Amino acid sequence: MQRRTLLNLVGGLGLSLATAPLAMAADDQIVLSVTNTVTGATKNYTDADLLALPQTSFRTSTIWTEGVKTFSGPTLKAVLKDADMPAKGLKLYAVNDYNVPFPVENLHDTAPIIANRIDGEPFPLRRKGPLWVIFPFDQAPNFNSEEIFALCVWQLNKISVGGM
Repeated sequence: MQRRTLLNLVGGLGLSLATAPLAMAADDQIVLSVTNTVTGATKNYTDADLLALPQTSFRTSTIWTEGVKTFSGPTLKAVLKDADMPAKGLKLYAVNDYNVPFPVENLHDTAPIIANRIDGEPFPLRRKGPLWVIFPFDQAPNFNSEEIFALCVWQLNKISVGGM
């Protein structure tokens, strides 16, 4: 009898852990670092820091999600300005070390954004969060290309500037 109760408890706990999303970032946890590779200067951001910047929001579909979603967060351009970093030699990095050079010609005043909310809610690592570089694909046909899709780094955690 005790063995069955223990197995049910352990089995139930395993199911709960398997279906629960990974925990959200703590309020004071650094979610993004922006580093100038020439000077060595770095500015770190928490989710609250990013929320304090001017926010851009748009509804769009993506090739990675179902249906139309509302993405919101600061623009990449606004983050670079806030960090007092030049918009040249950009490279974006994900938690898993995926990285991609970001051509400056793809940096616009309203896109891309560093989304930290989808449909008004933060999203965990397991759902491509907590930061995702997103373009408003449905608003401009030039955003629907393999080149732009490759720039949409999810699980973004680091930006380097000034290199290359």
